[in-house]
Amino acid sequence: MFRGALLIPTLHRSSTGRSMRRDDFSRRWSTRRSTVVLTVLASGILASGMSAQEKPDFAGAWSASELSVGQAAGGDGPKVSLGNGWGESFTLMQDPNMLTVERILYRPRDYQPTLKFRFALDGAKSRNTFMMGRGMQVQESTAKWVTDELVITMVHAVPDIEEGRTVRCEVTQTLSLQPPRQAVEEPSLVIETRRCGILGGLPSVTRTVYQRK
Repeated sequence: MFRGALLIPTLHRSSTGRSMRRDDFSRRWSTRRSTVVLTVLASGILASGMSAQEKPDFAGAWSASELSVGQAAGGDGPKVSLGNGWGESFTLMQDPNMLTVERILYRPRDYQPTLKFRFALDGAKSRNTFMMGRGMQVQESTAKWVTDELVITMVHAVPDIEEGRTVRCEVTQTLSLQPPRQAVEEPSLVIETRRCGILGGLPSVTRTVYQRK
């Protein structure tokens, strides 16, 4: 009886100690696991934020300051300047999903709307229809980021009246920001435009530099 009475409390204390140690280990393991999960999530959010911040912001009103005309493909033809299709001045609006170009081409008395081009920035195909030259023009395009440059590939459907058919022409615009020469200046917008030859014309390359107004 005396020995049994001694054994009972001894076993009880041992069981309680093991239970407490298990609970303590479980709490510490749960805390460590939560810390690891939070660290991974925080790293992913930070990386995502940094990736988004790395994309240049082209938004603003721009005016041409420099035009460089490239040699026509093959080097045999004269230098030609067809610009980039957006004129000497335009306004860009940008959000994570869309780049919108607004250009005033017509005079107010012409009763023509402001030209607008919209380009999806998620790789989806965009379609712009506008009045230009020989009537309604249809422009299909895709835009994608290549490091810190935005490459817009446009396909124009141009009617060939003499042949009675529609000719497709591809134009590629590469947008980038050029660092300022002085700290007090703003970056310049550089647009390099590569245009196919169409209706007897030669392919051309044009580089235009713009400054914010």
